[in-house]
Amino acid sequence: MNTKFKTLGQRVSTAIIFGVIMISGIYISPLSLLALFGLILFLDLREMFKLFFTNDANAQQTYGLWGPVLCFVPYLFVIADKGFHCYHFPNGYLYQIIFAIPVFIGLIIELLKRNMQVFSRIGVIAVSLIYLTVPICLVASLAIQDDGFHPHIIMGLLILTWVNDSGAYFVGSIFGKHKLYPIISPGKTWEGIIGGILSTLLLAWSLNYFFGEFTAVQWTVLGIIVTIFATLGDLTESMLKRNFNVKDSGTLMPGHGGILDRFDAYLFLIPFTYIYIAFIKGWFL
Repeated sequence: MNTKFKTLGQRVSTAIIFGVIMISGIYISPLSLLALFGLILFLDLREMFKLFFTNDANAQQTYGLWGPVLCFVPYLFVIADKGFHCYHFPNGYLYQIIFAIPVFIGLIIELLKRNMQVFSRIGVIAVSLIYLTVPICLVASLAIQDDGFHPHIIMGLLILTWVNDSGAYFVGSIFGKHKLYPIISPGKTWEGIIGGILSTLLLAWSLNYFFGEFTAVQWTVLGIIVTIFATLGDLTESMLKRNFNVKDSGTLMPGHGGILDRFDAYLFLIPFTYIYIAFIKGWFL
C-alpha cells in the first residue's frame, strides 16, 4: 500500500510540474508554443527510434540521432511559416514532398551502407513521420491560424486528454474488475474506460464557459472523439512496447515513463479532432 501511495505521489508531482511547463509554453506566445511542441516532437522521436532499434545496435548507431533529425525537418517548415511568416507552408504535392524527403534520405543512407534489410529500417522513418511529426504539425496549424493565435484549442484538447486518462486511472484503480485488453494492457479495465468517458464528457460540456472557440455541443463532440481515440492511442503505444518487451518508452518523467508515454494518446487523437474542427470551421469548403 505504501508503495502504491508513493507511486501515486510521484505521478502527481510530475504531473504538476509537467502541467506548469505545458500551460506556460502554450500561452506565452506562438513562438513558445512552437518551441514547446518542437521539443516534445524531438524527444518523442528519440524514444521512438530507440524503441524500434532496441535489439539492433547497428541501426541504433545510425539512426539514434539522424532518425529524429530527419523526421524533425518537416516541422522546421511549420516553424518558418507559423512562427516567422517567412515561408508559406504548402499544400498539395509540395507538402507531400517535404514529408517524403526523410524517407528518400534514409533510402540513400541504406544504399550506401549496402544494407539488404533496408525497408524494415525505412519503415521506422515512415511510421515516425505519420505517427509523430504529422500530429505535431497539425497542433501548430490548429493553434496558429490565419485569423490569429488560438492556444485555447490546444489546451482544451490537452485537458480533455488528461481528464480522460486520469478518470480512467482513478476509477479503474478503485472499481476496475473487468479487463479491457489484457494481452496488450493488463491494467486497463472497462470500469476505468467508463470513468474516463463520463469525466471527459462532463468537462467537455463545460469548456464552452472557459474557452469560447466552440459551442458546448461542439466541445462535447470533441470530447467523444477524445475518449475514443485517446484510448486507442494509448493501446497502440502499449502494443508497441509489448512488442519490444519494454515497460516504458523512456524514464524522463518519473511515475509516467517517457515523453512518448505521456503524449501517445494526445498525438493519436489530433488528426481526428483536426478533421472535425476543419469541418465545423469550413476549411474543406
